[in-house]
Amino acid sequence: MIGIYTYMDGMHVGDRVKVLAIGLVSGFAATLMVAGVISAGEALANYPHGLFYLVIGGALGFGTNVTYATSMGITMHIAAGTMLGLIATVPLAVSSRMLMSISNINRSLIYGVIFGLLVWALFFIPVSYMLVMPALSTHDGMVLDRSGSVIMDMSALFTKVIYYAIGIHIQYGVTYSILAGVLISRTVMMLPLER
Repeated sequence: MIGIYTYMDGMHVGDRVKVLAIGLVSGFAATLMVAGVISAGEALANYPHGLFYLVIGGALGFGTNVTYATSMGITMHIAAGTMLGLIATVPLAVSSRMLMSISNINRSLIYGVIFGLLVWALFFIPVSYMLVMPALSTHDGMVLDRSGSVIMDMSALFTKVIYYAIGIHIQYGVTYSILAGVLISRTVMMLPLER
């Protein structure tokens, strides 16, 4: 009876826990990469650093204090990306076939692209339209770009962000899957599949 709990589908329970931990680490690292891309994008677009996170923090109800809302926005974004990395790793921890396939770089990239698109469609889009877009009107005329010009139509600005975010989410998924694939292949014992 103990063997059933410690060894299923070619993996020990300890290996499954390692896989889930790798998912958390990979999700965290991929989210930090996305935060860097967002920061670079804000700089290139002449927007103040942290505008994206200010909008998220404000939309989630963290007040009008710019520093607090921005720090809570980035905290919530990193927490969400880390947890999504864990969620993406659950199929890998359950199925040895899936686990073996992510150690192949080509399959890992496909998994990452699909995962990134799913995160964009199933998570980012609903949050954007249900939480962020309704809250944006409260920021109209309150935010200055780096040249000192007032940003009047935050909703129009964020509508562009929604579609640019497809690429950012694909980058997130690919970064996650490459990191997870490399870490899993180096830390989890790969057993031959018999099924």
